Amino acid sequence: MSAQETPPSASSSTPLSVISGIFEAILGVAAALALALLLFPGKQYVSISNYLQILTTFAGAAVFCYLYVLHDGGPGLLWAAGAFAVWGLANIAWYAAVFFGVGTMTFPGLVDMGFVAAILLLSSAYNRLYPRKQVGGTILLAILFLMLVVPLAILATKGITDQALMILLYFFACGSLIITALNHSFAEQPAALAGTLLFAVSFMIYPIRETFFAGNAVLAVLGPCVAAGFSLIVLGLIPKGAGTPPAVPEQPADTSREP
Repeated sequence: MSAQETPPSASSSTPLSVISGIFEAILGVAAALALALLLFPGKQYVSISNYLQILTTFAGAAVFCYLYVLHDGGPGLLWAAGAFAVWGLANIAWYAAVFFGVGTMTFPGLVDMGFVAAILLLSSAYNRLYPRKQVGGTILLAILFLMLVVPLAILATKGITDQALMILLYFFACGSLIITALNHSFAEQPAALAGTLLFAVSFMIYPIRETFFAGNAVLAVLGPCVAAGFSLIVLGLIPKGAGTPPAVPEQPADTSREP
């Protein structure tokens, strides 16, 4: 191979490597923020955490659009971009409401419907990103049942309230997201699966915090966990070998003999 001949994907490996580096850095910042919130609880860290989540979602949406346009990633990436964008816009809407004097939205509010919509969109994206992998139906039903035990118990003990119904909606959406990931080859994408689990578990805890533990300083760590989950999902969906040009196959030795 001459010096001018470049493997087809070598030219695209550099921007993908840069993208991976950016989201790995975001992951590190999220870990540092989580530690800061645990050791030195403060509103300034909570605000930074929210800004980091917004930045991560819009950056992730841009990456998914880039992968769709330049790497023929399939329509699932557009659904993922939409999910990330909806989540970021819902978070911005909360800040806009506070800024323009509409007031701080209590739980549950319209912003929660935006979050749930983003989770369901992401689940739809997973359906389109990877082929379905046969997983035992009993196992999936067991997972869904375990995830619905908590909200159903709250409904049974506290009655039918707006908060209890929103908790049920969050648990159902997050449970569906986890089941979809497990049912679509995500075990072969460990970063994306880890990010999905971290994101989903954080958003199952979030409505419980807002209902029963509002103002709990320790649970403010959920914000960095969400940002880390988003980062891991993006890292997991970037094509493998992003930073490594494909190896050139060795030419087989010429074993022909003279007649």
